Amino acid sequence: MIRIVVHTEEPLLARAIRDLLSTEPDITLVALAGDAVSLVRQCTAEHPEVALVSNSAAFDSNVLNTLRRQCPHTAVVLWVGDIVPELAHRVMELGVRGILRRTLAPEMIVKCIRKVQQGEMWFEKALANTFLSGRLVRLSHRESQMIALLAEGQKNKEIAATLSISEGTVKVYLSRLFAKVGAKDRYELALFGLRSSSQNPANASAAGLRSLFIPSGENAAKKSGPAESIS
Repeated sequence: MIRIVVHTEEPLLARAIRDLLSTEPDITLVALAGDAVSLVRQCTAEHPEVALVSNSAAFDSNVLNTLRRQCPHTAVVLWVGDIVPELAHRVMELGVRGILRRTLAPEMIVKCIRKVQQGEMWFEKALANTFLSGRLVRLSHRESQMIALLAEGQKNKEIAATLSISEGTVKVYLSRLFAKVGAKDRYELALFGLRSSSQNPANASAAGLRSLFIPSGENAAKKSGPAESIS
């Protein structure tokens, strides 16, 4: 028997998924969670085989870290309307085993639940191809801080003050990051960080990133180095 906890903030969607799963003899819905706090509480108490988690505007991706720590044997599936490859790769690093679009037919939702419970991963073909063709750029703690501060719109002088380093050191870090990531300027570098961190601009932050996923064809690093002045 596959025991599942479903998280959604939409009552109508909650009712629809409950009705759908009630017809499946091998799947038991043990809890419906209307918010992230309830989701973590129910998963911690029930230890379900699968957690279907809605990626809404109000959803905090830190919840995925909490689930990974407290419920390591629960396969998490992120339920999305749409998702960019950068965020998809980010949530994979946080332990998500599948990404399921809301637009899929009901039978595909059930199929996804069964597949991840069996230890497989579930990603649509186009997304999987993007993962295979893209590249992962690992970041140091300091590089993560730099990208986070760039995403906040800070200038070199402000970054230097925040990190208690010189402006010259900031320029060195940025120059290396441009070449490492393949960004043509500071704004594109900040955008890569935001896109890897969150799909919702209101909640986007590059803080805590330890890697960036760069899809194929997006600004591969040029031999000539960055085109932008970093002064």
